[in-house]
Amino acid sequence: MITDSQALFEWKVRAMAQPAGRTVLDLEADSMHRHHEKLCLIQYADADGVAIIDPLAIEDLRLFAVWMESTDIWMHGADYDMNLLQSAFGTLPRLILDTQIAARLLGFRQFGLAALVEHFFDITLSKKNQKADWGKRPMSDDMKEYAQGDVKYMLGMADILVERLKKLGRYDWFIESCELQMQKGRERHLAGSVEPWRIKGSGNLEARGLAALRELWNWRNDEAASWDRPAFMVCSNDELIRWSFALQEFRSVYPPHHFHAHRATRFRRAVERFQLLDESEYPQPPKHTRHETDPAFEERLEYWLKRRNTIAAELDLEPCIIATRSQMESIANDQAHGMTKLMNWQRQLLEA
Repeated sequence: MITDSQALFEWKVRAMAQPAGRTVLDLEADSMHRHHEKLCLIQYADADGVAIIDPLAIEDLRLFAVWMESTDIWMHGADYDMNLLQSAFGTLPRLILDTQIAARLLGFRQFGLAALVEHFFDITLSKKNQKADWGKRPMSDDMKEYAQGDVKYMLGMADILVERLKKLGRYDWFIESCELQMQKGRERHLAGSVEPWRIKGSGNLEARGLAALRELWNWRNDEAASWDRPAFMVCSNDELIRWSFALQEFRSVYPPHHFHAHRATRFRRAVERFQLLDESEYPQPPKHTRHETDPAFEERLEYWLKRRNTIAAELDLEPCIIATRSQMESIANDQAHGMTKLMNWQRQLLEA
């Protein structure tokens, strides 16, 4: 456990001595227990073993940030962790090598960390502390053991994955995929800081529904902040979307029966604020590409989906790894433009 600046400095000397791509990171936050999530634990591993850095005990973590952005680091399923790192440090590693991406490019259908560790090492990782409150101190021995398990086997697993990727000629696919994941991670973080209320499902709402969603999202955020609990404990995203669709269609919505009186009152006020908005204040929905005017679109889409699925079957990959349905639709609509949205290796497979 690294809990002071001197120990962090000694750790950095050790970390700086490691070659790029020979270190592992994982992170734990308190997003399941607090409204304003914070980074609570940094798990690090290299060939010499595991170290756990406690961000709650060390006031200045610039040594960690400087090291991190100067090297290539292995992580697993790094989407969420990228957001944490950018929120905490404003930066990312030079390159995140993601074992989940590597596994999927090798055809694994069960690509969670626990499933891969069991597959490669016949070791079952404990899930006991998966939803623990990582902001609590002191941490139990069980929590420390769980934290170590997330990084302990990663380098050995990475070596196996890289060897197999190179043998199949897919290592370049892997690097390009990791680079794209980081690009998308930066874009998501930026978009989330601008309009965080555009949650999953909001793309199907019209301007009126989006205005309702924005008001209800702000209401929920205020409730969660005053309670210091995660937003999902106030209500789910699905409920926000459902209420927004109802308000879009001029139907009434009511607070759930389990809301206490004050929360129910604030909910009604949020709905009233939405109803008082002028249409000029409504946010605009995203533009959707429509294909109804092209009678041959469906025929072309079927051709490209069949081609993609055949390639995926030959390579023993999930079809969406070759290209997603939305990418296929883009290609069917305008092949030249649609192909530009693919990675080089995806485009080469489909054009071969």
